[in-house]
Amino acid sequence: MATVIALLVVCLPIVTLGYACWCYASPWGVCRRCAPGGKNHTCRACEGTGMRPRLGWQLYVYLRRLHHDGTR
Repeated sequence: MATVIALLVVCLPIVTLGYACWCYASPWGVCRRCAPGGKNHTCRACEGTGMRPRLGWQLYVYLRRLHHDGTR
């Protein structure tokens, strides 16, 4: 059990930092609702562009806005 916990302690920060760097380098991903056909003009998730912000990028923008509004 201690080995599993040690492995999680080592791997979790690496995976988290990797995903954060990936979201920073490429904040836009393919829309899952329109993915097979590409651009669906009636899609409300991406507004017909075929691209939508990744979850990590949305979290980053939310936290940045929360910090900015709280420090005014």
